Amino acid sequence: MIIRSYDLDTPSVYVIHSEDVNIEDFKEVLWGIEEEGIPYKVEVKNDDALNILSHEASLKSKLGVGIGINEKSIALTTSKLDPNSPLITIKMNKDYSRLRNIGANAARLVKGIELKKI
Repeated sequence: MIIRSYDLDTPSVYVIHSEDVNIEDFKEVLWGIEEEGIPYKVEVKNDDALNILSHEASLKSKLGVGIGINEKSIALTTSKLDPNSPLITIKMNKDYSRLRNIGANAARLVKGIELKKI
C-alpha cells in the first residue's frame, strides 16, 4: 500500500486519528479521498475524543474539511460547524464501502458536489 505524502503548503483534507488506531484500520477512508482526487494528510494525536479530533483536523485543513478517527468511530466535519456537531459520524467497522464513502464525502465537500450515501 502506498500512501502519498504532500508538502505542508498543499491544501489537503486532514485526517487525525488517536494513537490506539492503526492506519490499516482506516485505509479505505484515505482511498476514498484519493479516488476523488483531493490530497490528504494524516496525523496521530494522543487523544481519543472524536469531536476534538475531527474539529482540529478541519481547522488545520486549508480546505476546512477534516476527519477524526478513534477506536470506535469516524467523524467528518467542516471548520464552520459546531465542534460538538460533526456532519457525519459512523461506527468503526469492517464495512469497507462505508469507510470509503466517508472519505469520498470529505473530498466531495471540498469539490462542492453531491455526497455519497453511507
